[in-house]
Amino acid sequence: MYQLNHILVCLDLTEMDDSLIRYAGFLVNKIKPERITFLHIMSPYDIPKEILEAFPELEEPIPDIIRDELQEKINNQFQPDITIQIDTVVREGYPVESIVKYSQKNDVTLTLMGKKIGYDGHGSIVRKILGIIPSSVLLVSETVHEQIENLLVRMDFSKASEMALQMAFRIKELTGANVACHHIHKLPMTYFPQSQPENDKKLQQYVEKISNKEFQKFLKRYKHESDKIPFSYSLDVENEEAQILYRCALTTGADMIVIGSIVRSELADILIDSTSEKLAASDKNIPVLIVNDRKQSMGFLKTIFQKNS
Repeated sequence: MYQLNHILVCLDLTEMDDSLIRYAGFLVNKIKPERITFLHIMSPYDIPKEILEAFPELEEPIPDIIRDELQEKINNQFQPDITIQIDTVVREGYPVESIVKYSQKNDVTLTLMGKKIGYDGHGSIVRKILGIIPSSVLLVSETVHEQIENLLVRMDFSKASEMALQMAFRIKELTGANVACHHIHKLPMTYFPQSQPENDKKLQQYVEKISNKEFQKFLKRYKHESDKIPFSYSLDVENEEAQILYRCALTTGADMIVIGSIVRSELADILIDSTSEKLAASDKNIPVLIVNDRKQSMGFLKTIFQKNS
């Protein structure tokens, strides 16, 4: 069973921090971890001597100044109902590498991030972190609702889906939330140019039959009871799984989308699930929990850091 003992909240000194801190307070009261860390990574800097002379108050180390400001904000907005270890950490470094290393060294099990974190180079910080961080990642927008009652698990009958389902069960155990699975059947219409999927009853019957059959095989393989997990499906003819899944979450009243992700990489080319990446877009305001294979990610990181050391 997945443990959620140490939550890492990534702050970037923007208005997004307020939403993350408030949601962190809500989350802590729901899942009751042992520890939570608020982390801000400063870009490397070198303040010229002339600036220090003109502003003597800057002689205090900038990380300490930022930490004090963050701590004041956290004290005002983060008031958990339980006793928990709370740390506020400010470090200098490069965001992706620093966040991933902190997660690895401090046994972080869940990383909370905003969907509007800035960009680094040619790819977003969030996207790069998703591909290698050993913890699971929960992405929330600025308009997130503090509620966990219905979880929607993306189901593609893979090991990644089983990871997502196990995480959903763990959250259900902690919060009492309902869990449902949704499968999106991909059918390239290039091969069916005359068909109109929404009106083709034969095609719909085929998708229903195949989807239910695969779901039953999945349940049997992972030893789940079939009558306890609601299951639905959709047809995807234009390769827009993320959008379909998001619309399904909206129409069913889901408070969180749970999706499994397994790193596929040759070290130089990290590949993450495209649906995970698209659901991380800032225009989708339902929280997305991306469940990573911790054991695989830890081994992957050891290989990277050994090569770079």
